[in-house]
Amino acid sequence: MSEQAAAAAGPAAPSPPPPPVAEALPPIPPSRSVSSFASEAELEADVAMYTGLPLGSENSMVLDNGGSSTPEGAALTAGRRRYLCYFMHRHLEFRLPEVEALADAARRRLASKARRDAAGSGSSCSGSGASNGTAEAAAPSGPAVVWEKPFGNRAESPFWYSHLDSDEVAKDVASKMMLPKVLLEVWGEADSLEGLREQLAAYPQAEKDKWGGPDQSFKFIVEAWGHSYTMREQVALIESMEPCCRFEGPIDLKNPQNRFWLILVRNEVRSLPLLPDRYYFGREVGVADRSPINTYDLRRRRYLGPTSMDTEMAFLMCNMAQVGRGSLVMDPFVGTGSCLVPAAHLGAYTIGTDIDVRVIKLGKKDKAGRPVNVWTNFQDYQLPPPIGLLRCDLHTHPFRDGLEEVLHAIVCDPPYGVRAGGRKSVPKQREIRSREDYIPSTDPYSAAECMHDLLETAARMLTVGGRLVYFLPAAPGFYSEEEVPRHPMLEVVSNCEQHLTSRYTRRLITMQKTKPYDAAEAQAYYEARGPPKLAIDDMHEYIYKTPAQLAAEAGLTVEEYREQQVLRVPRNRGKNI
Repeated sequence: MSEQAAAAAGPAAPSPPPPPVAEALPPIPPSRSVSSFASEAELEADVAMYTGLPLGSENSMVLDNGGSSTPEGAALTAGRRRYLCYFMHRHLEFRLPEVEALADAARRRLASKARRDAAGSGSSCSGSGASNGTAEAAAPSGPAVVWEKPFGNRAESPFWYSHLDSDEVAKDVASKMMLPKVLLEVWGEADSLEGLREQLAAYPQAEKDKWGGPDQSFKFIVEAWGHSYTMREQVALIESMEPCCRFEGPIDLKNPQNRFWLILVRNEVRSLPLLPDRYYFGREVGVADRSPINTYDLRRRRYLGPTSMDTEMAFLMCNMAQVGRGSLVMDPFVGTGSCLVPAAHLGAYTIGTDIDVRVIKLGKKDKAGRPVNVWTNFQDYQLPPPIGLLRCDLHTHPFRDGLEEVLHAIVCDPPYGVRAGGRKSVPKQREIRSREDYIPSTDPYSAAECMHDLLETAARMLTVGGRLVYFLPAAPGFYSEEEVPRHPMLEVVSNCEQHLTSRYTRRLITMQKTKPYDAAEAQAYYEARGPPKLAIDDMHEYIYKTPAQLAAEAGLTVEEYREQQVLRVPRNRGKNI
């Protein structure tokens, strides 16, 4: 165009701005083998640290990794669904027993519902008996969980596989679980990101369409174990997965209908188990809600005592006891009510007893000078209060003869003389001048005698299938499997050790009532065993000895003794990863 023509046409229209240049996303680090980031000595020490890690459960059904594809494993897992159970690296011995307890309770609850539904539908029929067959078919059989070990058969790994009856059972478990983070339906896993993409691309499109159709919103969650990724790196990871998934629905970051997890194992923290790089992708079936731990945090509770149970552990105890809506739960050493608070949160009716009338009746005053007690703890949380609080102990309890099978669970932390010694009521001739402030007479209560009375009470008052959950103190030289208290009506379900200090631990014992109470059988059992006696009754002196005294008894210097104690305590039993 000539200059004259251009001038006649007027000023040229401004050219459109160039399209924004997409910011280059960071590259994803390549996969590594363990030997590339840890020395041989570190690997040996790591394996030695966790070799023989107890699983806590007495009767777990555990397959080696990949064992579900063998003929024997396939028979055990037939009709079940396989989930990745991603645990927190915390309370390692408690992990499997908690899930097993919740799964067993869920399957029985769902089977009971199925029987009721079948009976209801059958009542309107002509009595052909079909409803009975349906009800029997709904009854659970076999273990509640068939476990498959993590990749590499490393029991300390947080990535276990659980074979459960159904998605419904998995969701029920997830609604209460404390130690698992999430239950995933695994769509793919590999030792490299490229391998994971290949597995996702090959995953049946029909399954993808079921959860990623145009009418279903979704969200990706990137979870890094042993390291962290920046937000830009997470975006890069998500975008690398999208072509393999080909979801058609809208992305919803706040309230998606479906959540998909991309888990990347890349250990850059030396205090964690040395696991090889691994990549997992799956659909979220159920995710844990740990908000109650914060809601009922002891640091914000007004009425506390020196032995008030940690909130997380109290919830674990209730889960082990299969506490649920409508359960009747008793704590015979109720103290400030710290074991009953989570039971009430889970919908149970609660009852507590304690030998110290001052704890349950008088309480104390809080920082503002207001009176507080067990009742105010429940009021502060707007929880249903206990049905009743009784001043008594199990040695001379007020329950009438013949009162049996009324409780669904007993959850407690008995006094065993480390922080607070046990006491029992004893009759003494004494004039009671004022009933308002009278304190009944008591005598020392050995741990052995206390455990005897606790198990006898549980055997009488629990329903068949009901559970007793209690702590048993332990320390080197003061614990053996043979000394775990037993009863002919009760069966040990799990035995989980919690490390408290380098010289002192305690074990959470879960027992289940297997048959109705038989007084003659119980008496014959105890007569054959003789008077109750436990080595832990002599533990108090050991706990309060100085390191110098203990080192001298072991023939070591103090420095050698301290090094030995450090090696005794497994790493990160209390870590929250």
